[in-house]
Amino acid sequence: MTALRLALPSKGRLLDDTLAYFGAAGLTIRKTGNSRAYAASASGIDGIDIAFMQAGEIPGALGSGAVHIGVTGEDLIREKLPETPPGGPDRTTLIRSLGYGRADLVVAVPQSWIDVETLADLDDAAAAFRARHGFPMRVATKYLNLTRRHFREEGLANYRLVPSDGATEGAPASGAAEIVVDITSSGETLRANHLKIIGGEPILRSEAQLRASIAAPWPDATLTTLRVLIDRVEAREAAKGRVVLRCSLPLADRNALETALDGQGASLIALEENTATVGAPKSRAYAAATILQEFGAPRVDSVTPEMLYGAGSDVFIRVRDTLAIPAT
Repeated sequence: MTALRLALPSKGRLLDDTLAYFGAAGLTIRKTGNSRAYAASASGIDGIDIAFMQAGEIPGALGSGAVHIGVTGEDLIREKLPETPPGGPDRTTLIRSLGYGRADLVVAVPQSWIDVETLADLDDAAAAFRARHGFPMRVATKYLNLTRRHFREEGLANYRLVPSDGATEGAPASGAAEIVVDITSSGETLRANHLKIIGGEPILRSEAQLRASIAAPWPDATLTTLRVLIDRVEAREAAKGRVVLRCSLPLADRNALETALDGQGASLIALEENTATVGAPKSRAYAAATILQEFGAPRVDSVTPEMLYGAGSDVFIRVRDTLAIPAT
């Protein structure tokens, strides 16, 4: 396959945020047919086919090479594609974390367990539970691999994992488990089920990621399309929170101007034909404009860029070097 096959979550907030993210980078994706359809059209970048999948299916598709790239949560990548053996080779490579779909994987226990606030407390409680009942505490979770690894690293042993196919947070109330390990963005659902988060830092801070498959075939045409997509994405990311200032500056000393701007976190992009072009974070735009006026600019114009091209080359090279591409 020479078209770049891009797997996207098929529904929900993650889909909406993903479509908006790629749309801002110049790739417009639309579902075709009814709202339940899995077909799509993509415009703005040639050579891309869209595959809508459940978010939990995307790691497997990446791992097998059925798709070239995909968007899903880091929690699902780490759960569905654990290193085999631990420390072994990855089957995907990260292109970029996307800044949305943030959630934490946490350990939660009943609020009534007033003496359990840390994992050390939980270990003590689990040992006492086993001595009293003759069997280990049950931990309900959809994240069996991540939970097992975390508990092993923390030295917890007196527990038994219970796979959860439904609402994990309801397991203690139903008697299916004593503890839950679940993903949460605010903790409200856990609190509504009379659970509290313990252990300080979460097991994992997750967000949506764009990843590439190491197992997929990567002919030159597909790599070219990947490069275009990465260039667009990185240009959009580089433009976030930035402004471009332009002004007439006929008599400026270049070295002195660069030094003054650098002190404000701004940079001189160009000084040609008596015109200065400066890049700066929005928060430092006024300070940079003031410096330009001090150097003789009668007026400073500010433009908020949608894209700043040139940031994608290093990212593409990093990604390409991790893919299974035969030497030519």
